[in-house]
Amino acid sequence: MKKNKIIFWMLFIGLIAGTPVFAQENAANPPLTQAQFAVELVKEMRLERLLPVAPLPRDSVNLLERLGISPLKGWVPKANLRREDYLVLVGKARGKEKIIHERAYQVELKNIEIINQQWQKAHGRTGQWPTLDELFNDQNAFPHGAPQSPYGLEYRDRNGDHKIDPYFSLIANLMK
Repeated sequence: MKKNKIIFWMLFIGLIAGTPVFAQENAANPPLTQAQFAVELVKEMRLERLLPVAPLPRDSVNLLERLGISPLKGWVPKANLRREDYLVLVGKARGKEKIIHERAYQVELKNIEIINQQWQKAHGRTGQWPTLDELFNDQNAFPHGAPQSPYGLEYRDRNGDHKIDPYFSLIANLMK
């Protein structure tokens, strides 16, 4: 019991301190994969009894997935654990999924607002509407790269009004 809490706090402190628990290049401490973290999380949650005899890391991933505990973009077991994945997984494991979705939804709305503003500015500069691909690759509009959906969704303008369609808003309202 104490060992599990120690592992959790070590991972949490690693998040704060930026230690190589996450996908960072460090030969001495290779990054943790999502599958490796799934194994540790199953242990932390004391769910080993739900695993088959001699479980593989994929069994822990499958168990967590059945319990509704997964990164926002889904499990990619061999991928390195990113800080965002860690926060989502621990939040869901601790019953804070609603908070995670509320915050991700707020980021989604802010991204849409920023994209729409930049699209309007681009039109104002040239008098023509760039395509979304052109806008996302425009260094003037997005010098650090275009905003990415926390849900892994592709931003689109389906009705041609030169605004990102808030198709996700309907889904998010159902979650409330």
